[in-house]
Amino acid sequence: MVLMEIRFAPGAPPLTSLPSPMPSVALWQLHLDGKSAPRGILIECLNAEEQAHAANLRLQSDRLRYAATRAALRALLGRRLGLPADSLRFETGPHGKPWLDISAAPGFNVSHAGDFAWIALAEGGGEVGVDIERIDPGLGQDSLREMAAHCLTARERDWLETMPAAAWPEAFHLLWTAKEALLKALGLGIADHLQHVSVAVDTKQGDVGDAHGARWLTVRPESGQLAAHAAALARTRLYRLDAPPGYAAAMAWLPPF
Repeated sequence: MVLMEIRFAPGAPPLTSLPSPMPSVALWQLHLDGKSAPRGILIECLNAEEQAHAANLRLQSDRLRYAATRAALRALLGRRLGLPADSLRFETGPHGKPWLDISAAPGFNVSHAGDFAWIALAEGGGEVGVDIERIDPGLGQDSLREMAAHCLTARERDWLETMPAAAWPEAFHLLWTAKEALLKALGLGIADHLQHVSVAVDTKQGDVGDAHGARWLTVRPESGQLAAHAAALARTRLYRLDAPPGYAAAMAWLPPF
């Protein structure tokens, strides 16, 4: 279900408002086809550092994806705050998560893969993480098992082994996107903590949010490495989201105190 579709500039890719399992979080999707927006339209609100980053990307598709996503983020935040998009100055956390040093600014997060970019705004306060990944149907069990050994916990790998071979690509990316969204919401380094927390489908919650394809996921710390974040983990709400065909997506929201 499409809630709203807007364009911030003539010729720019449209931003589509998506259903969110949490009213406190707004979700937006940017559909990138690699040719729908002239480069000048996209970069006019980017600062010099962002323009340089885009220019240094080797592939034209990557340059467009970065510029369009950053411009869309600026446009959404500028509209939300009543400020010109090009006036926003992003700060960066210790693990690279951007934020705005403005008291009224919502927490936000961005992810892009393939032809899509997703933007999440924590309109109700708190922090948010979102992740979308393209599912490669060509990945077989052996390749996925090797990848899982590096980024999934023993508990998650055991669950993956219960799935039929044809379900492995989708199941693996369900876990991957959920873990990345969770760690992004917490502002933690993804590579450093993948093995320290498990996620799983919460069968006790039934079909929470199933009208929009969302499912509640549970979170379980697996080591003392995240002891300092135990309270935040207990409060975080994690969802698998309905994504475009061939993609997997998840969102995590850490409510304010």
